[in-house]
Amino acid sequence: MRFGSGSYDVRQSEGLHPATLGRHRTITCTVFFLDGSERQFQIDRYARGQELLDRVFTHLELVEREYFGLQFLCVLDTRDTQQNKWLEPQKSVRKQMLCPPYSLFFRVKFYVSDPAKLIEEYTRYHYFLQIRKDLLEGKLTCAEGSLALLGSYIVQSELGDYNAEEMPLGYLDNFQIAPHQNQELTRKMAELHEVHKGQSPAEAEYNFLDHAKRLEMYGVDLYEARDGKGLPISVGVNSYGLLVFHERKKIQEFPWSTIMKISFKRKQFFVSVRMTDANGLEDETCLSFNIYSAPACKQLWKACIEHHTFFRLIAPPAPPQKGLFNLGSRFRYSGRTEFQTIEEMRQRARVERTFQRASSKSGGTSSRATVSGAPSSASSSQYTPTHTVDSPDLSTRLFSHSWARRLLPLAGGRSASLSNGSSRFAPSTPVPRPTALPQAPSTDLVRRRNPSPISLTTRKVLPSPVLGARPKNPLIVSAHQSIDDSRSSTTLELDGPLSRSLSIHSVEDR
Repeated sequence: MRFGSGSYDVRQSEGLHPATLGRHRTITCTVFFLDGSERQFQIDRYARGQELLDRVFTHLELVEREYFGLQFLCVLDTRDTQQNKWLEPQKSVRKQMLCPPYSLFFRVKFYVSDPAKLIEEYTRYHYFLQIRKDLLEGKLTCAEGSLALLGSYIVQSELGDYNAEEMPLGYLDNFQIAPHQNQELTRKMAELHEVHKGQSPAEAEYNFLDHAKRLEMYGVDLYEARDGKGLPISVGVNSYGLLVFHERKKIQEFPWSTIMKISFKRKQFFVSVRMTDANGLEDETCLSFNIYSAPACKQLWKACIEHHTFFRLIAPPAPPQKGLFNLGSRFRYSGRTEFQTIEEMRQRARVERTFQRASSKSGGTSSRATVSGAPSSASSSQYTPTHTVDSPDLSTRLFSHSWARRLLPLAGGRSASLSNGSSRFAPSTPVPRPTALPQAPSTDLVRRRNPSPISLTTRKVLPSPVLGARPKNPLIVSAHQSIDDSRSSTTLELDGPLSRSLSIHSVEDR
């Protein structure tokens, strides 16, 4: 401590420029995307991983975000122990990556068991790019027949239907989908490409994902290890559970329903499994795997926690409380689960989006980035989604309810149409002309007698069938029928504050 003294550096203070004051308060992160493009993001030096993830998802306009993540290489790992690590949302980016350059790779983190669970076509397109990248890097291995089929779907998605005039012999010689691709594989791809004629890019990509999900190595991150006998093996995790491979062939699997506990200590990875013997008796067995490095062992343990929570639980559990003498990692998955993601997407209104697909060159590099919005007219890969399903309109939701179907006989006649022209319906049997005014319930039926014509008005106030609507916003259903000497007319009116008014009018000559 100093008392009675002080100093002030005049020259240093005059040299400061306002433009340089905030230079070291931010860091630049470079993110490489699946289509080969890259972008730099400026974030605060103390920002957490969630901030960078939100910036990336906003840039891509992805809605189903929980399936994706950012990976990076730790600079402290040696070449032998180097392993891709996932960016954790709740930790600082600088503390995880330690020092520049801050280079990250956008990729799929959770591979769904069925591509039909992905609601948006734009999400399936990113899955398509990821699995294609796995094939090209040799991470996803399969038989030559399956590889040729997957390659033919890629060709159909990028080049379209086979045309003998525009696609001469050998047009796929520079089209690479695997690290060691031979001429026989290219020939089979060309033959199968002719079979896929008529498939749109979205259909070809869906068929690609539907076939890829059946492969043993689909969505599996492998960690090199040795078993109790010293045999070199690979341990992986996916949506199904834990898998054990030897020379890229699956030799054992443990579903999540049989796993009781997972733990690690340095390089040792322990799995407690409940197994059933030949007599039908259950017995708990502890298996031990020797992972090649301690950081990789901990990362495998984290991957197991994340996959189990995401695919098996409805909601993530609460993190364990901090204790005074608690030792070891308290890592838990804090994001949303697959169940929560699917439920949210079902309640969200569908937005029909148009995006531009990236075309590949030899070696699998991309020449155009994937962007949202209307593609340029000069692009040959522009495509408007054909599988986008809009939210059902009011009439579709109304007629699916039993109480609405009871009102349909009042709208009888030879034809009926919506006043807005969006859809049509025709009753199966016309309603006979009444000879006398039918008896109406006293609660919600109002009869008005006139000498000519005769009119009947039915009015019913019901809760709105729109998903998420509040009870205070009712849906008003009104049916009006008028009968005179020459014709009978029926009008069914639907009105509600959460939707536009519709009117169904039917006229029948007597």
